[in-house]
Amino acid sequence: MESWLASSFQSLTEEDEFTDCCICVESRTFRCHKVILGVAADFFKRTFLSGFKESTTGQLVLTNVKADTFEKFRLYAYTYNRETLNNYSNEDIVGLLECAAMWMVDPLNRDCVEIIKKRLPEMLFSDLLLYFEFGHHIHEEYLIGAAAKQLNLRYIRDRRLPDEVFQLGSDVFREFLTAMTHMKQINRYQCVEKYVAIHGFVLNLDDAKKWEFKGLANNNNNKQESDEYANPNPFKVEKLNLSANADGLAISLDPRPKEINIEYVKSLLNLIDFKKMTAQEFYDGPGKSKMMTFEEKFNLLYTIVKTRGDRGCDNSHSFPFK
Repeated sequence: MESWLASSFQSLTEEDEFTDCCICVESRTFRCHKVILGVAADFFKRTFLSGFKESTTGQLVLTNVKADTFEKFRLYAYTYNRETLNNYSNEDIVGLLECAAMWMVDPLNRDCVEIIKKRLPEMLFSDLLLYFEFGHHIHEEYLIGAAAKQLNLRYIRDRRLPDEVFQLGSDVFREFLTAMTHMKQINRYQCVEKYVAIHGFVLNLDDAKKWEFKGLANNNNNKQESDEYANPNPFKVEKLNLSANADGLAISLDPRPKEINIEYVKSLLNLIDFKKMTAQEFYDGPGKSKMMTFEEKFNLLYTIVKTRGDRGCDNSHSFPFK
């Protein structure tokens, strides 16, 4: 859009003349023009032209966007000014990308992606994580791949992970581990261990007899033969609200959605190539793990020693979690 025309349209956001609809976001009300919003996004066009009450009242309430983000979206919808986007923070760009995805605004999506391309090489690790996670949220393959590449480069340079890594959602954390191709296997294990320690476990009752936790005791003293190698008290769980079920097993009543189940932990461990660790690394780390049984640790250590110490042996042993 020509700069003089963009300036004229921007003035429309500052005046109430000729407005014919209201967009209510959080505690704020934005006076807008149906035709401009409708041209910018099919979502608004369908809303104001359909048989919904908004088409007659001219009032639309949005609950899945912040007021500050909508204000920036409205300015873009009126002016299509990419230069204005350059002044926004990475969090703002993520918010606008989400609007572009929700309301199918392709020009906004393209402009935001172009800004991201330029910013990626200079971004902090935490901002790269922001885009990596959001890329998975909107299934944007370019964003995921570009952020992953830069995350690897940052890790090679700094050899450390910020705390924001351990605040990722469980699915994205697993994708993060997969994407970090330059991370040593012992560091990968330490990353898993810290993530699990922060977020805890949720017991599958079918596994309760095999996995016993602090505060989650198995009251059945008749151990099955399969429990012989089970590692008692494999992981510590802090501040869980517990109650006993009909079988006498303590179960969590804590409603927090961040807790992790055993199968998920196994899927994380399966991302680690233990055979690439030294015997000492395995002994000092996974060998003292509370996330696997003694038998599993013994088999893995045997495989490591054989792989590194006897090149003529059978190295077909695989990781036991299936």
